[in-house]
Amino acid sequence: MPSYKLSYFNLRGRGEIIRYLFAVAGVAYEDNRITSEEWGKMKADGKTPFGQLPILEVDDKVLCQSNAIAAYLAREFDLAGKTNMDQYRISAIQAAVGDLMTKFVEIHFEKDETIKAKKQKTLSEEFLPVWLVAVEKIYQEGGTSFFAGDSITLGDLYFFFAGESLKGVNEQVFKSCPGLDGLYNRIANNSELKAWREKRPKTDF
Repeated sequence: MPSYKLSYFNLRGRGEIIRYLFAVAGVAYEDNRITSEEWGKMKADGKTPFGQLPILEVDDKVLCQSNAIAAYLAREFDLAGKTNMDQYRISAIQAAVGDLMTKFVEIHFEKDETIKAKKQKTLSEEFLPVWLVAVEKIYQEGGTSFFAGDSITLGDLYFFFAGESLKGVNEQVFKSCPGLDGLYNRIANNSELKAWREKRPKTDF
């Protein structure tokens, strides 16, 4: 078994999917949560290929780009689906979650309160209803307990990551999508993931 060291900020952010994968797979790793001072030194030393975090050190190799790292680990841990269609579903959910999180980030960093309120309204009244229907359809078309088969895969973890953020704003967000509501609860009840969520550091996002 290789040694793993994940370097990211003390946030969930782009590092949490990777932490989910380690948790569900039951694989040990070093969760290196760096400070702003440490980040400045890492950038100056050229330790990050694109000048970004997260990075994952696998023995003597440095992996970069969060989605690529997640896909790599999912394959290593047998959480990448069994068929080409499984992998399509996982990729579709990953992309959908990426679209949603881009909206969240835009709102979070918007300094003009009037513009922020307008973006929040657009998200909740226009973008999110369409997003939920589309994600529910992908799930229902699979006809299985999870997005890509009858066990958790990377696609489910992407969805769960988005669900945590959505439920932080509206606990009843999946009320109109019973399939997604049940799926979220099944993922939340995974014992390894549940243990990780209970012990992880508390962060705002």
